Amino acid sequence: MWGPLLIAILYFVVLIGLANYFLHSRVKTMVDFSMGGQSLTWGLVTLALALIPHGSGHTMSLWESSSVLGVAVLWWPIIVGGAFIPIMMFWTGPWIRSLKVETIPEAMGLLYGNKMRYLHCCIQIATWTAIAMAETLATAGAIYGLCGGVLPYQPGCIIIAFLLMIGYIIFGGVLELVWISTINVIVMTVGSYLALFFLGTWLAANAGGWDGILATYAQVDQLWKFDLFNFSPEILFQVVIPVSVLHICAGGVAQGMYIPLLSARSDEDCRKGFWICSLTNVVTCFPWVVIALCGMAIPAFAAIGPKLIVMEIALKTMPQWVYALLMVSLLTSVLSTGSAIIMGNATVFVNDILKGACNPKMSDATRLRLMRPMILVCGLLAAIPALFAPILFPVFLWAFSFGIPLFMIFLFGLVWKRSTSAAWITVIVTYVVNFWWTFATPTWAKGPWELNMYPVTVCSIVLGIILFSILPGKAGLLKSNSNSQTPAIKITTT
Repeated sequence: MWGPLLIAILYFVVLIGLANYFLHSRVKTMVDFSMGGQSLTWGLVTLALALIPHGSGHTMSLWESSSVLGVAVLWWPIIVGGAFIPIMMFWTGPWIRSLKVETIPEAMGLLYGNKMRYLHCCIQIATWTAIAMAETLATAGAIYGLCGGVLPYQPGCIIIAFLLMIGYIIFGGVLELVWISTINVIVMTVGSYLALFFLGTWLAANAGGWDGILATYAQVDQLWKFDLFNFSPEILFQVVIPVSVLHICAGGVAQGMYIPLLSARSDEDCRKGFWICSLTNVVTCFPWVVIALCGMAIPAFAAIGPKLIVMEIALKTMPQWVYALLMVSLLTSVLSTGSAIIMGNATVFVNDILKGACNPKMSDATRLRLMRPMILVCGLLAAIPALFAPILFPVFLWAFSFGIPLFMIFLFGLVWKRSTSAAWITVIVTYVVNFWWTFATPTWAKGPWELNMYPVTVCSIVLGIILFSILPGKAGLLKSNSNSQTPAIKITTT
């Protein structure tokens, strides 16, 4: 079973090598490395942004959840593609670009001062390191599937995952990340749908085709699993609402998610490929769920369980080269997300902590020299814990929930009002609630309210609106600069 793994590793080594060869000479400044020299055309922005929020959430988490919740789990990518991506491309991305900053914490500092900027830095690095750890574990899982379990998951697969993730960005920075992601989104689309075609051929010959799959689910009264509009309480409170809130809010203040937009040539390049970006992000998720549901209908495959069902059915029903291509497609998803997170964390660490807080006079050359070692450090921060324990679901929610109040005060400060006292009170009180619900959930909190995300969201919105309404402050930064006679900041609110 070494064949598919060797094919996958060779693919990424060649891709990374070519990226290094063609792009390394273009990286001469920090802006070149961390923002692609702000040279990305709309096509590169579109395809890179379609893949960066993908990750294990759009693949492995979806197919595992579909065994319980059915195809309605696809509302996860539908919401990301239909809400999160448009909000970034049309509004928050151009808004942040108009502030002429290199990082999201730097923009937060313009709103509420350096203390809030440094808090944002710490939250960014800590919480997104946890998400990077999840992507490292997912990458290791794909590698484990590629080799059929021949290579130990810990530490072998995790070490390879770490090396691939670092190799994705360390040579050419953002340019390398974006170009490789652009190629990989094409590979992922072709690979996943080609695997679906081969599975359909096998089902037609061995399991009565699609009708046979439906009949199997009908026998156990589970045809509802193929109803996309099955808005059960589980779908609403475990998929629709959490994905809407957590992606928009946590992703809305995350450095890694904005990489293609901050690196674009212009605001028009941010917006132009909206439909392609959103649809690509959505349609590349469908094959994983369909393959998983088919596999769970066949007892010989279902015995392995939902976590590894895609690997199992693909290995038993497809040619080895198709199986290898499918696993490469999985790797492209988790690697792009994990690498973007590490790149974002390293950029924040160098720009906002080492330069902003420790040495404001640091030269551009020094920042550039620090970036590659810092990428290694940020990668290790994610990989080392992954060697010992998986991420627990409550901790995952806890990490994402830290972004909710930050996004709310960020949005308020841009378009409504800048009140430093209101911002700090909102953040501190909400974080107290977050810790309380995560580690000592009140006994009276029942149903969805047991999840920390719900009280954190309500606290962030309600408390934020009240405090920003009654406490003194200045006009929102975009509003105040649009009315200024000296337009130091270019305003784009389309």
